[in-house]
Amino acid sequence: VGVMMFLLPPVPGVPVYLTLGIVLPAQGHQSLGWVGSIMYASGVGLILKLFSSALQQKCIGENMARFVKIRQLVGINSLLMKSMRLVLGKKGLSVSKVAILIGGPDWPTSVLCGILRLSLLQIMVGTIPIIFLIFPTCLSGALLYMASIENDTGNPEFPWAGTASTITLSVTAIVQFGAMIVAAYYLERTARQEADAVAAIEDDREVKEADDKAEHLKKCYEEVTQWGLIPCGAKLLLQSALGFIVTSCYMVQLFSSYCFVPHSLTDSIEENLDGKVSNLFLPLGWVSLGLFCLSIMLIYLFQSWGTVCVLVELLLGIQLFFLISHFVHCLK
Repeated sequence: VGVMMFLLPPVPGVPVYLTLGIVLPAQGHQSLGWVGSIMYASGVGLILKLFSSALQQKCIGENMARFVKIRQLVGINSLLMKSMRLVLGKKGLSVSKVAILIGGPDWPTSVLCGILRLSLLQIMVGTIPIIFLIFPTCLSGALLYMASIENDTGNPEFPWAGTASTITLSVTAIVQFGAMIVAAYYLERTARQEADAVAAIEDDREVKEADDKAEHLKKCYEEVTQWGLIPCGAKLLLQSALGFIVTSCYMVQLFSSYCFVPHSLTDSIEENLDGKVSNLFLPLGWVSLGLFCLSIMLIYLFQSWGTVCVLVELLLGIQLFFLISHFVHCLK
C-alpha cells in the first residue's frame, strides 16, 4: 500500500510516513515497545522511500524521457534543469544534493531524475538522509495515536502526547521547508557561480525545436484570446468558471462543517463513515465539488476554443501564402 501511495503523483511522502507512525506502533508497541516500534516504522519508511524512488526513476522517469513532449514539459533545456542536473550528477553526498532530494516533492523529483537519466546509485545515496524527515514524522504519528488512547477511567493514558505531537510535527515542517529553501539557494548559486559549467551542458535539439514552435503558438494564442477581441460566449465561459471556482473555495473555507463529516487519521472509516469514503461529503460538499469540476470543464472549453482559433488562423495564413505564391507565379 505504501509503495502504491508513493507511485501516485499527487501523494507526498509525509502522509505515508505519518500513517506508518500511527499503524505500526499501534500494532507493535506491545511486542517491540513504543521506542522499538517507532524505530521499526522509520526503517520501513526509509525502505519504502528508496524502493519507490528507484521504481519512479527507472520505470517511470526513464521511459517518459523517450517522449519529446515530456522533456519539453519539464523544461529540460532551462537554466533550472541544467543546474539541477549539474548538482545531482555529482558523486557522493553534498548539502545541495541532499536538500534537493529531500526538499523536492517526492514523485516529481524521482521521476525527473529518470528523465535526466542520472545515476540510480548516486540518487539512492543522496536520498538516504531523508531519514531525518521520516523519523520525526513517524514519531508524530505514534504520538497522535498515543494521545487517542484512554485508560479505564476514560482519561487520556498519555496526556502529554498531544502536545508532544505538535512539537514533532513542527520539527517535520522545519526539516521539509528548510530543505526546500536550501535547495532553492544552492540551485540559484550553482546557476550563478558555475555558469560556464551549466552553459556547457548541450541543449536537447528535439526539445529546442518543439520550444520554438510552442513559442510561436503561444504568441498566436495570446493574440486571439485578448479580452477586447474574444466574443461574448467566450467571455461568459471565463466569467462563469471564475464565479464557480470562487464560490466552491468560499463554501469549503467558510462552511466546511456543512460540507464534510469530521474525520481524522485516527478515525475508522467503518465506524465514522459507515464503510464508504463517499460519506465524507455532505450535500453542500457535493455541491462545492460539482462547482469545482464545472469550473475546470469551462476553462478547458475556453482553452480548446482558443486553440481552434489559433489553428484556423495558421491554416488561413498558409492558404493565403500559397495563393499569393501562385498569383506571383502566374504573373511571371
